[in-house]
Amino acid sequence: MINATTRLCGVIGDPVSHTLSPAMHNAVMASLGLDYAYLAFRVKSTELGTAIQGMKALGIRGLNVTIPHKAAVVPLLDELDPLARDIGAVNTIVNDNGRLKGYNTDASGFLQSLLAASFNPQGKRIVLMGAGGAARAIGFALAQSGASITVLNRKIEMEQAVLLAQNLSRVAKSKVDALELDAANLKTALVKADLLVNATSVGMSPGAGDTPVPAHLLRSSLTVFDVVYAPLETRLLREAAARGCRVISGLEMLVRQGALAFELWTGKEAPLDMMRQAALVALTQGKDGKHSKKAKEPAKVKTSVALIGFMGAGKSSVGRALARKLKKTFVDVDKLIEKKAGKSIAHIFKEDGEPAFRELERVVTAEVARQAGQVIACGGGVVLNKSNTDALRKTAVLVYLKASEGAVRKRVSSAKGKRPLLANIKGAKSIEVLMAQRRPLYEQASDITLDTSRLGIEDAADKIIERLGEYEGFRL
Repeated sequence: MINATTRLCGVIGDPVSHTLSPAMHNAVMASLGLDYAYLAFRVKSTELGTAIQGMKALGIRGLNVTIPHKAAVVPLLDELDPLARDIGAVNTIVNDNGRLKGYNTDASGFLQSLLAASFNPQGKRIVLMGAGGAARAIGFALAQSGASITVLNRKIEMEQAVLLAQNLSRVAKSKVDALELDAANLKTALVKADLLVNATSVGMSPGAGDTPVPAHLLRSSLTVFDVVYAPLETRLLREAAARGCRVISGLEMLVRQGALAFELWTGKEAPLDMMRQAALVALTQGKDGKHSKKAKEPAKVKTSVALIGFMGAGKSSVGRALARKLKKTFVDVDKLIEKKAGKSIAHIFKEDGEPAFRELERVVTAEVARQAGQVIACGGGVVLNKSNTDALRKTAVLVYLKASEGAVRKRVSSAKGKRPLLANIKGAKSIEVLMAQRRPLYEQASDITLDTSRLGIEDAADKIIERLGEYEGFRL
């Protein structure tokens, strides 16, 4: 509850109506019992100086800075962190007794997001669209990582792009090109690119139907990162996934940079999963009055746990261990499907096709979801039909078991005969594409996320039990 001692943080930008930061930060602040509140402030460019003075005068503890103020705010601050000074842009301000210090958590948040998606930029060819504050941070992170970068920007802002390229060249110790963002340059740059980064606002709500890149220029070997997070799946990401590209949503960068800012303000480590889930809820359900009222209702009691995730993440093996430790019934949805059909999943796919399998999966999942006190291992594609996760959510906490692409390849390499979707996959790249296409669905559906890449079965089960203890609605 807000009172006379509550410390205030917030975000300034124009626009800010789309921002998920208040939902994300307030959820974590409340969960950790911190006497903090987080608000969004629309600040026009002509009022930026006044807003920064107001931060001092009102004793606001911290601010995030978003479009279009990340570079403009730099000279208004008392001190800069070395990284922010080198980048020339600030996205986080800390107020220590009236002295304002600027930081840049975008760079680290972006790089962490790339590495979490198993993309190492070292030695890779990158096309970076944009030259604003976000592009500066992203470009700096890529240059420090040893990537080869081409900056593309609108003709009217080419001076900004050239300056960015010059600064990045000094960091990368190799020439960074700056070119006009037009069809010809985009086509040429993308021919040999490994990663495309959209660091512009194109595609952001309310312009969600726009895209900065024609779909026919997107190759399946390309990884596409869109810093835009509202909508969750931009047109660029949707068309890239359809072309077979690995895609990374800007939501991951938002969460990770936000966690770093949270730690600077509070001195507390931010729980990434909780921030991600709060942002997803705000993004997918909206922030109107009905949602706010619903959020205040007591959590419904759930006695089951449903494990979702890609094949090879450990749903069955970890599920059995978890059921044993929780003294609950273990249910394998795929096994129930085979029993109902009277044949293996491989034969269902071969003889009846995937649509028939998905319908069986829907029916069986609905039946399982009506029961209580279970640990449920779901098939990897259960999230493809939202009715499945909606049914499970009524009685179960959904736990997303994620694993790196390397771990998945190792675990499923000898199981192609038992995994029909692998039968037609040629090489590791197709697995990467399928994982990238499903990852946003797993993240959106999950209540808890656990990376099993380096965890044994028993350790993974113990971690889940630990996390369930923090989940308000779960009961043994």
